[in-house]
Amino acid sequence: MKRILLALAATAAIAAPAAHAQVVRGDQIVAQSNYVSRQQTAIPQVSVVVRADFVLFSVRYETGTRSIDERQSELEKTFNQVTQRAGHTNGDVVIEVGQPGNSAAIETAALKELVVRVDERSYIDLVLKVAVKPADTFDAIRARTEKFVADSPVTGRVEAVIGDSQFLGVSEPKKHRETLIKAIAEDLRLMQATFGGPDSPVRVSLSGMEQRAQTRPVGPLDLEIYIPYAMSLVSGADD
Repeated sequence: MKRILLALAATAAIAAPAAHAQVVRGDQIVAQSNYVSRQQTAIPQVSVVVRADFVLFSVRYETGTRSIDERQSELEKTFNQVTQRAGHTNGDVVIEVGQPGNSAAIETAALKELVVRVDERSYIDLVLKVAVKPADTFDAIRARTEKFVADSPVTGRVEAVIGDSQFLGVSEPKKHRETLIKAIAEDLRLMQATFGGPDSPVRVSLSGMEQRAQTRPVGPLDLEIYIPYAMSLVSGADD
C-alpha cells in the first residue's frame, strides 16, 4: 500500500527573506514563504504588493528496495506516472526538477541523472508548481497539492515525502518592475513639489535603480515587490 509522508509547513512569514531565500529567473521571481529572517532589512518607501501566481512544493520520491536496479526502475516508472498525471491537470500542476526556488523544466535533465543513491535507499526530488486560482487560499492550495500527491500512482516501495518549505512566485517580473519605476518617479515628483519651490528648488538623486527587484512574503499568498534604491534630496539652486 502506498504511503504518503507529509511535513506540514509553517504559516507564511511577514519578515523579509534573506538573499538566499529568493531566486530570480528570467520568467519568474520566487521567495520562500515560510522563511523567517532575523536580519534587519531596510525596505524602501515605494513598493507594490501582488498576489502570487503559483506556489512551489518539493516532493521526494524515495524507495528502499534492496536491488539498486529495481530502485532505479521503480523511480523511473513513478516519475513517468507523476508527470503524466500532471499533464492532465490543464496547467494547474507543472512538474519541475531541482529544489523549490531553484528548479527547471523536466526537459532540461535526463531522468537517470535525477536519481540519487544514499546507502540502501534511492530517491528523486521533484518540484510541483501549483497555480494560484482567484478564490484560492494557501490552505486550499496545500490541500490540492496533497491530494495530487496522494492520488498519483507510485511503483514498488516508493514513498512520497512533501517538503516543509514552499515558495511563492510571480510570473513576468518585468511587468512589476515597470509599475515600480512609475511609482518611484511619482514619489520623486512629490518630494520635489513638497520640499521645493520656485525660490528653493530641490534636487533629487536616486541610486540602486539598476538592481533586480526583491520580494518578501507579506501574507499567505501575497508578495511585496520592491527595488532596494536610495533617494537623497539637496535643497538650493544649482551653482
